[in-house]
Amino acid sequence: MLVAGVDGGQSSTRAAIGDAGGRILGRGTGPAADLVGEPRDSGRQRAAIARALGAAKEAAGLTADVPLAAAVIGLTGYDGDPRNAHEFAPSADTAVVVHDAVVAHAGALAGEAGIVVLAGTGSVAVGIAERGAPYVRAGGWGYFFGDRGSALGIAREAIAWAMGAADRGEPSQLGAAALRFFGAANLHDIQNAFAHGDLSRPALAAFAEQVLAMAPSERPSVPIEAWFVRTIAAGDLAALARAIDGRLPPTTVRR
Repeated sequence: MLVAGVDGGQSSTRAAIGDAGGRILGRGTGPAADLVGEPRDSGRQRAAIARALGAAKEAAGLTADVPLAAAVIGLTGYDGDPRNAHEFAPSADTAVVVHDAVVAHAGALAGEAGIVVLAGTGSVAVGIAERGAPYVRAGGWGYFFGDRGSALGIAREAIAWAMGAADRGEPSQLGAAALRFFGAANLHDIQNAFAHGDLSRPALAAFAEQVLAMAPSERPSVPIEAWFVRTIAAGDLAALARAIDGRLPPTTVRR
């Protein structure tokens, strides 16, 4: 019996094929599985999942048309019917599609009570009060309205901080770092590249690693922009966890 797990995120899609004993036979990757800027029926998610599953089957030494007994698919931002998974995994006898945060929670806590905060390209938190209880979610509002504390949120905050300094005619460590990182002549070039689609969200989010590397581990004696950006991001992620905690029976959540 073959089973599959798929994690469709904003930057990439990952799949794994395993047997009934839980042994991983092959892994594969595909492109991003989000629908930002895409119509709902664009087929982008199905194509990303098919590529990741196909790569996983190939890595396992299986043919592309080999049937699966079951597949669980986690998709970024998914709020549809879990039973609609067959359109994403037509080769599976049984398939379920859920929000990718639910898959992450299962991987971290194996279905037990608790809260998981995810901070990748985007940010979201999910929790349950007890095994089998409904999931409660906070965040996951997308790059325009939310994703604070995520890699994209950190990069966005850092560049906004640099732009504010430019408006005031002040030097900016973050601004100089951004120009070096993106190979831009000025901050307007970065803004225009993102606005016209030449700078993707995953590519912008990659700047977060540079920002975090610039931040000292303790509060600096003089203002350091990166430290404040990191501190704000940490507070945003903590706020997601608190939001979930406030909606679950507090005595049943394992901390």
